[in-house]
Amino acid sequence: MNAHTIPELRCALSREAIIGHETAWKVSTFGVAQYRHGYDPALLSAIEEAALKLKASHAVHKHLDLTFITGADRYIPEIKELLHDKLRLERLSDMMGTELEPYPLSIVGSTVTFMNPRDGAVEWHCDGVPVTELIPLSISDPLIGGHLEIYCDDSETGRSILESGRDLPRNKIMRIDHKMNYATLGQFLGVLHRTAPIQLGERVTLVLNQRSTIRPYVDDNRLFYLAADNDHDRAWVNELAEDVWTNQLPAYRRDAGEHPMPPQPAVEAVSGGARESW
Repeated sequence: MNAHTIPELRCALSREAIIGHETAWKVSTFGVAQYRHGYDPALLSAIEEAALKLKASHAVHKHLDLTFITGADRYIPEIKELLHDKLRLERLSDMMGTELEPYPLSIVGSTVTFMNPRDGAVEWHCDGVPVTELIPLSISDPLIGGHLEIYCDDSETGRSILESGRDLPRNKIMRIDHKMNYATLGQFLGVLHRTAPIQLGERVTLVLNQRSTIRPYVDDNRLFYLAADNDHDRAWVNELAEDVWTNQLPAYRRDAGEHPMPPQPAVEAVSGGARESW
C-alpha cells in the first residue's frame, strides 16, 4: 500500500454536503469516502479468526443494538499493528486533509463488530470519535441489509423526527454498500447514521478510530456514553483525564491563541425596555 497514491474510490462526499450547512466542530471538510484499502488479506483473516474465538467471552451487546468487542487491539496484536501502521495513517491523513493519530483511549481505539439478525446491527446515532475507518473482514453472500445509511441533513433535525416516532425521509438518506477489499472512512461526529438491519446473512467488521493531532479536543465522547459500553472497567476514566490535561487542553489553548476571536462591537441599550418600568 502506497500512502501517497490516490485510492480507487467508489463514493465520496464532503462533511458540509452531508449536513447541509457549514460546521465549525470538525477536523476537516472531509465527510465520507469508500476506497480500495490494499491491506494484507492474510492479516485481516488472522484478525477475524482471533475475533471469532473471542466473541463468546469478550463481545458485548449493550446499547444501539450492536454486538462488538470493545478495545479489540488489547486482545488481538494484529489489530494494534494495523492501527499504528505509519503508511496507513499517512494515507488516511492525506484523504482527511489533516494529520491523524490513533484514538488514544484503550477501550475505544478499535472494535470488531458482529452483525446478523440475531446480533443486531447499529441504530441511528452520531459518533463520539471524530474519524472512523470501517474495514469489512467478511461479508456473507447473500446479504440482505447491513449497508451504511447516512442522514443528509442536520443531525438534530433527524433525531427529532425519530423521537417523534416517524421515519426519516428516504430521499435524505445516502446508502453505501460495504464491499470486500474496500474500506469506508468517515468523519461521523455530528453526522446521523446507522447500519440498516440485517434480514439475512452476516458481516464482521474491523473498526479503527482516529482523531486530529492538531485538534485532539474535537471529540464528542461523553463519559456517560463511554460508560454505557464499559461499566465493567473504570481504568479508562483515568486515561481520559490524563489525555485531557496532557494533549487536549494544551492543543485547545494553542489553537485559541492562534485564532483569537475578533472584538465584538458593544450593543447599545434600547430605551423603553421592560426593565426601565420596574
